[in-house]
Amino acid sequence: MNAQLQAWMPAVTALLGSLIVVVFTAWLNTRPLSSQIEALRAETRQGLAELRLEFHKGLSEVRIEISELSHRVERLEEQRGLVRP
Repeated sequence: MNAQLQAWMPAVTALLGSLIVVVFTAWLNTRPLSSQIEALRAETRQGLAELRLEFHKGLSEVRIEISELSHRVERLEEQRGLVRP
């Protein structure tokens, strides 16, 4: 090896070592963050599923109420002798 290369070798080695440490540390720090993001996604999915269920239950109740009102109107029309067109 020539003298100039030997002079730069410790600096290059230190730089590569620091780069490896920084990349490894960043990777370690992203793991808990990724798990927190996944937990939030799961929470959001569960919340949306609960909202959908409540919406569909409410929609079913509204349909039942409309059906009951329709029957009441029909009975009233029959009682009063009204004819639907």
